[in-house]
Amino acid sequence: MRRGVLAVVLAVTAGGCVSWLPAPVPMRTVASRANPAAQARCLVLMLPGFGDSAEAFAKHGFIDALRVRNLPVDTLAANATFGYYARRTIVARIESDILGPARTAGYEQIWLVGLSMGGIGSLLVARKHTSELAGILLVAPFLGDDDVIEEIRAAGGVLRWRPPAHIDPEDDYQRDIWRWIKGGLEKPGTTPSIYLASGDQDKGFPAHRLLGAALPPERRFRTRGAHDWGPWSILWADFLDHSDFRARCTSP
Repeated sequence: MRRGVLAVVLAVTAGGCVSWLPAPVPMRTVASRANPAAQARCLVLMLPGFGDSAEAFAKHGFIDALRVRNLPVDTLAANATFGYYARRTIVARIESDILGPARTAGYEQIWLVGLSMGGIGSLLVARKHTSELAGILLVAPFLGDDDVIEEIRAAGGVLRWRPPAHIDPEDDYQRDIWRWIKGGLEKPGTTPSIYLASGDQDKGFPAHRLLGAALPPERRFRTRGAHDWGPWSILWADFLDHSDFRARCTSP
């Protein structure tokens, strides 16, 4: 997806071709509780990549990795397929179908885990619901088209980059997301903690390196590999074992 998820969307929607892309209402989810008899303090919302479904996380061991570590964390894998991005309803559906009910249920912490396309989806959601989220794990995320990434790199990195004075958050969503990231890095605590995980042969590695350079070392995770579930499963285990996620979700 070198052109970017929503860049493709613009081409698709311009041709009037979104009707064949399913985006059922409400969005389907697959839930897993750490303890069937009691709700956990922490909820992890998982957004899949392009071509994957909500079931992919269980299929590739993401849920089992939590359970074998006895982590008291509930999960909700969203069937956030490309149709929601194409129709530009991804944020609205997650708000209505997932975040709203999670607030009502009384979860103390909500985390986002986004893979590939789900990474940009997580950032789109976080941009609108900053105060409600505890953290975001971006696994091999799409972070912008080549021209946007080069613009930020040429400026000396995200902390030195000066966003345009006026950004349309819909039509120029990539720069708006980077502006949001920059604001959170400049004022820690004003946005959810961002964690980045990527294979060193991933197609998006130049963008990942750009973001990673601005993050604290303890929030960066890297392994050998390309854009695939094998490296992603390794990175997920590394995050669970070596980040502060466990402590934050278990400490009163």
